[in-house]
Amino acid sequence: MPEIPEIGIGAVNVPVIPAWRSMPPQSIPTEPPVTLQIGFPVIQVPGCVESRNTQPGNPKAYDNDPKGNFVVCDGTMPSYRPLDFSPALLPPEGVKPPKLDGGEGKPKEEPKSQSTMPSTPRPTGIPILPEDLPCPPPDAIPIGAKNKLQTAVITGYELVDGKCEPQLELLPVPTIIGNYLPGAPVVMTTATIAAVATTSAIVAKPFGDFLLNAVKPIVKKTIKKIKEKLGKQVTIESAFDRRKGQRALRK
Repeated sequence: MPEIPEIGIGAVNVPVIPAWRSMPPQSIPTEPPVTLQIGFPVIQVPGCVESRNTQPGNPKAYDNDPKGNFVVCDGTMPSYRPLDFSPALLPPEGVKPPKLDGGEGKPKEEPKSQSTMPSTPRPTGIPILPEDLPCPPPDAIPIGAKNKLQTAVITGYELVDGKCEPQLELLPVPTIIGNYLPGAPVVMTTATIAAVATTSAIVAKPFGDFLLNAVKPIVKKTIKKIKEKLGKQVTIESAFDRRKGQRALRK
């Protein structure tokens, strides 16, 4: 049997990390890039040159947006921009139109305003309506028809204190009662239906009892004969049961 070695704890130490491992190498080169911000290029032209920061190659931008133009000068030669004046394209300002013949020496009369308040223009699309409303109005009940209560006939309309009031002719009392009551055919039909329903309810109960008493013994006898033919034992009714069945048939 092999021997068991002695178990112990080794020496504790901190390994030394070399300097070349603590700082990883930089993969980006330290040389300056090729593209540099050298600023706005200046052309060595004697005098002054008009240029722009935006769209310098667009000739229309100098006229469309003159506020974005600026002048670059080298300072070695004086320069100026001459005036660009074309009489055919830009007429001079301040020229008044000629006066028409016949209007000299006569002052122009100004129209007199009828009211001191300024007139407000009427909006378009709104028709001009008369101040007085028509009588009768468009939604009024037509002449010759009955009023809402069915008690009078409208014979016309008149203006009373600025209001259009209908002129009524009262109907006789029998006519007013006839307006609120149904017609004779409706009354006859309703009365006939009610009479038939009442008669049917009265006659149906005794007639139903009579049919039930007549059919009941026939059904009993038929069931008894069927049981006898099938060989089943038929219970013999006692005298009391037979008398009870006969009394039931007499009712």
